Amino acid sequence: MPLTDARTLPDASRIEADIVIIGGGMAGLAIAHEFAGTPVRVAVLESGGPEPDMELQALYDGPGVMSGPGNPDRPINEYLGQSRVRALGGSGHVWGGKCGPLDEADFARRAWRPRSGWPFGRRELKPFYDRACDLLRLPRFPVDDGPPEGGTLPAVGASDGPLRSSPRAYSPVSGRVDPVAFAAFRDAPALAANILVHTHINVTGIRLGADGAVDRLELRCLTGTRHEARGRIYILATGGVENARLLLASNADRPEGVGNASDLVGRCFQGHVTISTDDNDPRGDAEIAFVTAADLSLYDNRPRDRPHAVFVLDLPTHERLGAGNCTLTLSVRPKPDAAAGSAGAAAGQLAALLEAEPAVRRQDYFLMSEQAPHPDSRITLADETDALGQRRARLDWRYTQADWDSLAASVDGFGAAFATEGLGRVCWPIESDGLVRILSPSRHHMGTTRMDPDPAKGVVDADCRVHGVDNLFIAGSSVFPTSGLVNPTLTLTALAIRLADHLKTEIAR
Repeated sequence: MPLTDARTLPDASRIEADIVIIGGGMAGLAIAHEFAGTPVRVAVLESGGPEPDMELQALYDGPGVMSGPGNPDRPINEYLGQSRVRALGGSGHVWGGKCGPLDEADFARRAWRPRSGWPFGRRELKPFYDRACDLLRLPRFPVDDGPPEGGTLPAVGASDGPLRSSPRAYSPVSGRVDPVAFAAFRDAPALAANILVHTHINVTGIRLGADGAVDRLELRCLTGTRHEARGRIYILATGGVENARLLLASNADRPEGVGNASDLVGRCFQGHVTISTDDNDPRGDAEIAFVTAADLSLYDNRPRDRPHAVFVLDLPTHERLGAGNCTLTLSVRPKPDAAAGSAGAAAGQLAALLEAEPAVRRQDYFLMSEQAPHPDSRITLADETDALGQRRARLDWRYTQADWDSLAASVDGFGAAFATEGLGRVCWPIESDGLVRILSPSRHHMGTTRMDPDPAKGVVDADCRVHGVDNLFIAGSSVFPTSGLVNPTLTLTALAIRLADHLKTEIAR
């Protein structure tokens, strides 16, 4: 069926379905794909239209600040409005398509990393990763860190050493990369007879009944009309910021908001500690000086028609270093000749002394380090309101000393591993007191409705059901207990498919 523009509905209309999905982004649409053609009636409620619109985008605006020990606070008041897209397809309109599964280390409960550990591991998620790859038109990834299907380029480094190659691949399901493929993914659910996709409609409140379950949703359009939606099951899939915002703002029945009995909604916001040496090292000393003749083409992330890889360290090395996960991605931009007296020049002199062949190859690199989940890094509600009268989200994005220590330890670990395997030297002269200024705020919003079987430690259980609200589920990266070290889209899609399977079983019962 075609899309329904809710602005054309008579005032006080009621939308009814078996499953009501709040949000038509990548997670919500993945669930809709799974139910297409089934007897289950599904309603998708999307604030935006098929294409981004600045009036609707402004509903995302809100204040933000990034902070970390030893660093001045950094205002990021444009971040909440610029880091996501309020339209059908969500941030799929602009993401680059980079995908990979989380490492097994990302799922592990690590004694040296507080609040780490998922209720399941990568092997349990493997069937859903496979289906997510099929949906996003990706080669399937193996359970270990071998190459994806069709990948043949050789990896660098000893197979039994601490340095490993973690695979990545690009999905064409991106509005920025392949608008035709993206439109096919975005529009397919609305073509199914059992799925109604409503655009330009905003959920402004989740209302609970006397039994504590969701009774109805309050809806508004920017035109001023008000509506409601009712279903048997409700799925909140509006992203890592808006999921928390809507739960907190839905305080008409519970003053703390929905699902917030343990005061965890909005807390443990995580992005990634992301820094590129070629952009942020004015001295030009931060680089890798390769002294190996090994083929590095596997690590060239420019070609979209084949998988590539990034460097990671194994879990025992994380434990020995007391560090979180971290990836090192090679920059493919040409590096100028090293200045006299620089680290690069010193590495070149070392290579000459060692009679290394070929001559030293100097490359910049990009680090992405895991941010530890911390309750004071959080989404709250600002005092100012948007055009719908809803309180805006406020982001207090806090890094801790543990994040700085983990980043430094990971750089040391990469340096030792590269040296041990005879690959070269890792140069890193960047001081921690300047990190907040030069970090690139990732668009990966995670952890604000974290998953844990214990209601005192999480907002949702292992099936993504909100603790204490039997018919409300959450989809998206807000349920990630820890951020891991991969762009979150493939994992959130796999979790959405897993949730769809769970709901099919539940509905059948």
